[in-house]
Amino acid sequence: MMSHVWPWSIMVDVIGVVLDILEIMLVLGIFGLIGGLIAFNGPRGLLKAIRNPPVIPVVGVRDMASWYTNILIPCTVLLIGIFLFSAGGIVKQLGTSDWNEVDAIVDYSGYDSSTSCDEYGNECTTSDWLVVHYTYTIDEFNYSGNRWSFVGNADGVSEDYPAGKPITVYVDPADDSESVMVRGFEGVLIEILAGMWFLVLIASILTAALVLWKIGFHLQPAANRKKALEAPRDGAKGLRGRFASSDFMRELREMKNFAGMVRRSQKDAFEGGERTLVTEIDGDPGSIVVRNLNDIMMPMSNMNENAKIYLDENGDNGRIIIFRMLGIIDGDDYLEAAEYIGSDMVNQRRINMDRNASDLLEFIEQALENANEEEKPWWV
Repeated sequence: MMSHVWPWSIMVDVIGVVLDILEIMLVLGIFGLIGGLIAFNGPRGLLKAIRNPPVIPVVGVRDMASWYTNILIPCTVLLIGIFLFSAGGIVKQLGTSDWNEVDAIVDYSGYDSSTSCDEYGNECTTSDWLVVHYTYTIDEFNYSGNRWSFVGNADGVSEDYPAGKPITVYVDPADDSESVMVRGFEGVLIEILAGMWFLVLIASILTAALVLWKIGFHLQPAANRKKALEAPRDGAKGLRGRFASSDFMRELREMKNFAGMVRRSQKDAFEGGERTLVTEIDGDPGSIVVRNLNDIMMPMSNMNENAKIYLDENGDNGRIIIFRMLGIIDGDDYLEAAEYIGSDMVNQRRINMDRNASDLLEFIEQALENANEEEKPWWV
C-alpha cells in the first residue's frame, strides 16, 4: 500500500514545482513583453525587431569585470557620499552608546508621510515611514519620545508595536527628555547593512543582465553573431564605445527618447483646461476629450492610414492637423504630419516613427500652441 502512496506524493510535489516554474516564466514573459513594447516603440517596432533582430555584441570576462567596475564603484561612492552627508547624525548616534537603559510603554504607532513633486507639480512621489510613540518615567516625571535613532527611521510595521507594549529605550543621562530606541553603533550598523543590501541588489540585477546578455549573444542568428565577432572591440572607449559596433546604442537612445516622449505627453494641451475636439480616423468621424498631449496621441495609435483632428470649431475652414501613414521606407516606418488653416498648408513634416517618434509630439505641441495663440484676445 505504501509503495503506491509515495510515488503519488512525489508526483504531486513535482507537479507543484513545475507549476511554480511556469508561473515564474509567465511573469517574466509578461515583463519581457512590456519591456519589448517600451524599448521598440510599440507592437510594430517589436515585430520589426523580431524579424530583423539587432546585433548583440560580444561580452567576455573583461567586459563583465568592466561593467561591475563602472556600475558598482559609482554606487559605492554614492553611498559613501550619503553617509558623509549624514555625518552629523552618525556622530550623534555614536554618542548615544553610554545612554541609560529605561523601560518604556508604546503609546501608539503609525505612519508619517511626505510628498514631493517636480517643478510642474505633475510627477509626485510619496514616502512613508513607521513612527513609534512611547512614554517612560524617570524620578516620577513622565516623558515621551518617538525617535528611533539619529540616522534612520523605525524598523518593522505598526503591528509590531501595539499600544501598551513594553519596550526598552535609551535616555541621555544629561537630559531625560532625549531618548532613542536604538543605541550607539547598532543604529549606524542598520543603515550600513541597508546600504550593503542595496549594493547586493544592484550586483544581482547586473549579474542577471550579463548572463542574459551572454545567452542572447549565443542564441542570436549566426550572421549577427559573426558580425559581433568581427566588430572591433575597444575597451578604452568605455561603456559607450563597447556598443559602438552594434545597434545596441541606437536602441538605448530610442528607449531614452521614448521615456522623454512619455513625460512630455503629460503636458497640458490647453493651459490647464480641457476641450472636446472632432476627429476623423481612417474616415470614421468621432471626438476626443483633450486635457494633455497624450489624449491626442492615444487615438492615433489606432490609425491605419490617415487621421484628421480639428483644433477649433470652424470645421474644414479652421485649423486642422492631418496625419498620413507613408509605410516602410528604408526599413523604417514613416508618417507625414501637416497643419492646415482651411485649405492652406502652414506646416508639414515627414517623421521617422522608428527613430524620431518624439518629433510627432513636438509637431502636435506646436500646432496646439498656434491654435491657443490664435484664440487669445488681440491685446494679449
